[in-house]
Amino acid sequence: MGRKVRKELQDPEVFEGALREETEISSEFALPISVLALRVEGGWSEEATRRALDALRTADLVCQPEPEETLIALPNTVTDDARVVEERLREAVPEAIVGIAPFARGDTVESLIERARVCGGPNSS
Repeated sequence: MGRKVRKELQDPEVFEGALREETEISSEFALPISVLALRVEGGWSEEATRRALDALRTADLVCQPEPEETLIALPNTVTDDARVVEERLREAVPEAIVGIAPFARGDTVESLIERARVCGGPNSS
């Protein structure tokens, strides 16, 4: 049996650079990518962060740009499959508010992240 690779948070600049590469690939080859923005009022505890990371795949990109927010990019993931990940994250971290944005042609990294943030705003979910 193989050893499970422990998922770790990325530096926000590394995350954005990797997401930029993924969106370029998605544009060129018409591949899906989804971004999730998760907010926890009062900030993420180490335990909540670990539970969220354990719910992700090795290929997923993840960072915490601020104490209350975690961003996750799901390469090669259509919206329906991103909703499955969303459900796993809601089970792992029930206190999190989650927003999802699928990549759309013409999106920038910033616009994709912003749409995920808006979808996870106080009036959604």
